[in-house]
Amino acid sequence: MAGWTLVRRSADLQTDRPGESTWWHDAIFYQVFLPSFADGDADGLGDLAGLHSRLGYLELLGVDAVQLTGVTPDDTGMLDKLLADAGEHNIRIMLDVADYVGRDADLGRTMRELLELGADALHVDLGPDPHGYLLTRDVLDRHPSRVAMGPSDELQLRSNDRLVAAEFDADLMRQAIERSMTGSPDTIPAWRLAHPDVLRQVTRYGDGDTGLDRAKAMALVLLALPGAVFLYNGEELGLPSVELPDWAWDPPIPPPDERELDGSRIPLPWEGDSPPFGFTGARSGWLPMPNEWGPLSVEAQLEDADSMLSLYRHAIEVRHTHDALRGNEIEWYGAPPGCFAFRRKGGGLVCALNTSGALVPLPDGEVLAASAPLRDGQLPPDAAVWLV
Repeated sequence: MAGWTLVRRSADLQTDRPGESTWWHDAIFYQVFLPSFADGDADGLGDLAGLHSRLGYLELLGVDAVQLTGVTPDDTGMLDKLLADAGEHNIRIMLDVADYVGRDADLGRTMRELLELGADALHVDLGPDPHGYLLTRDVLDRHPSRVAMGPSDELQLRSNDRLVAAEFDADLMRQAIERSMTGSPDTIPAWRLAHPDVLRQVTRYGDGDTGLDRAKAMALVLLALPGAVFLYNGEELGLPSVELPDWAWDPPIPPPDERELDGSRIPLPWEGDSPPFGFTGARSGWLPMPNEWGPLSVEAQLEDADSMLSLYRHAIEVRHTHDALRGNEIEWYGAPPGCFAFRRKGGGLVCALNTSGALVPLPDGEVLAASAPLRDGQLPPDAAVWLV
């Protein structure tokens, strides 16, 4: 345990309520930005038919639920079939209330209609509207196996962007985790590192090989935390954000900040060696895909045991099956400068992160997962490890 000492514990996440199903307490949600996930009708734009065709991939990845973002009225005809067939792949569906409320000013009625349609979960972001969140919780409490997520302690899942905003620094990451675990005892954190409106991790953390190594490390940190985890489509492939040329849009060209966001929404590469990499049957997708993305495709990474996709699949499987990832409380170790380590109290998993520039000795334990090969039993820079 050289350099690592157990020093304190976080607040316990007391979330069980008698008589309620709590499937979401440690669920892995996969946020699908629909226009960029998969195109089912060969028009260059992702749609529900494309998502339906890739349910087998999501089951292989190991996610528990899909958060749908970017649904339009034209897509809703396929929604019934998606909701019916997702269950056959052990996948639940979360719908964004904002995608529907514009057509119905009655929030409560809209939520009830979506639940009756078959939605397992709702994403509700009403801004500073405490009445709206209280109404949401009242509706959800009448459906014990359903859940709502948003930026309010009134909901079962509390979202925040603290980890998204934190730089790749152990002290800042630890502060973000500790602050996210405070709040109402009746709600649990919904953790995430990315979403369609921010730069992707690989780019945020330094780009190139450095950004990829750090994104792998943070994937293990994210998946080690107690509570619900939200992945953004493509992060499991290690996709970077892309600086798109002006010709990528029809006039008028959007302002730079919007162009930057579209660089995080490039369609997913599924297979093959050239664009559109199986995303669409059309000649190209709605945004251009880099020619060099062949090695990042799902097909290529499934064959590579050292790929980002293989790391996510392994970590998700361990999270689902190993007793070490049980328990709602974490304990922090004292750690070398530029590092942190926490332990899942009740399960025993230790997650250590090294953001320093030096090799560091590890706490004792059997290695369950590592974002990079250990060097003489030490954790290299820009890496994380799971021990038990």
